[in-house]
Amino acid sequence: MVSTLISKNVLIDGHRTSMRLEPAMWDALAQIAAREKLTIHQICGIVNQHRVNTSLTSATRVFILGYFRVLAISLERDTPRETERSIMTRVFRQTEEFRNTPYNNRYAGSL
Repeated sequence: MVSTLISKNVLIDGHRTSMRLEPAMWDALAQIAAREKLTIHQICGIVNQHRVNTSLTSATRVFILGYFRVLAISLERDTPRETERSIMTRVFRQTEEFRNTPYNNRYAGSL
């Protein structure tokens, strides 16, 4: 089976290290960097400073999830509850990993 992970080098405190993430995670990291007006290297450096007993790659995934959770919570205050299902459906439609599955429509009706 071919890995869907993409390996990229990041600079942390002047030291080069590699991380393997899914394309969607690299995209999310780039979106966060643009929002925060930082580079991916700077974000990874900040994540590295805050991680405890875990790999940089794992800590970065958790950071990305946490970042978008905070955004979702802030959006929730401004969005009526009845649109919740449509948000979940949009995630499955817009996320490459779900669009390319043979069951890509199975979630639309069940959400």
